[in-house]
Amino acid sequence: MVVRASPIPLYVQIEEELRGMIVSGTLDPMERVPSEAELSRAFSVSRMTARKALDRLVGDGLLFRKAGKGTFVANPKISHGPSQQLSFSAAMRALGLAHSTRVLEAGMVSAPSNVAIALGLPSGAPTVYIRRLRLVAKEPAALHLSYLPAQYAALLDGDLTGSLYDLMASMGARVEQARDSLEAVAASGDEARLLKVDIGTPMIFVSGVAYSSDLEPLRYSEALYRGDRFRFGVDTTRPADLRMEIKEDAEDGTLTLMTVAHRRS
Repeated sequence: MVVRASPIPLYVQIEEELRGMIVSGTLDPMERVPSEAELSRAFSVSRMTARKALDRLVGDGLLFRKAGKGTFVANPKISHGPSQQLSFSAAMRALGLAHSTRVLEAGMVSAPSNVAIALGLPSGAPTVYIRRLRLVAKEPAALHLSYLPAQYAALLDGDLTGSLYDLMASMGARVEQARDSLEAVAASGDEARLLKVDIGTPMIFVSGVAYSSDLEPLRYSEALYRGDRFRFGVDTTRPADLRMEIKEDAEDGTLTLMTVAHRRS
């Protein structure tokens, strides 16, 4: 119950009570929470006060609204690393999360210009193309697509529902380094349909190139993660002096700010 004599605003007290119920598991993921009217009656406050409490929890990602249906407890976010050098399957397994993969497309295609540049191939060169839907607890969570040089076409005969990194390594294409970029995007129609979200829903887009130990490009990847399901963390160390450098893309003139390590002499 709220304490009216407290200096803490009533909406904050209601917010904290609901937050505690979510964290403790009293309210389960995907469970409907009391409406503004129900909270108003339960705490003897105005609907505006109740709405403000719910708005703050929605803003923090703990709740979400469905038009015409109410407000629900959001699934807890999955912590993941931003680098595609990390195996999605291995990461979910380490977190103890049930996961599966649905192969949407797999075959040989001509490399789009950006992919050809990333992999150091001639424009339109044949490449291995794999597009997969990743599911966590049977719910769509991410879309992954990969392009590899044609010499790895034998991958298409392997099990594409597991770790692609493990499959690549079994063919001698072991990933040792990766360069990735991350940005926020909105879900398009096809992406929204596959991931079961509304068009325009915020998503996390990661793209990059994976390399062998001698910097041979092995794989160009793009991954789209549901923003309501994933939280990306970054661990950093400082093994050397870091300097900021700006790299210009030779094709489109895009400028990228990079950190470059310089060992102390």
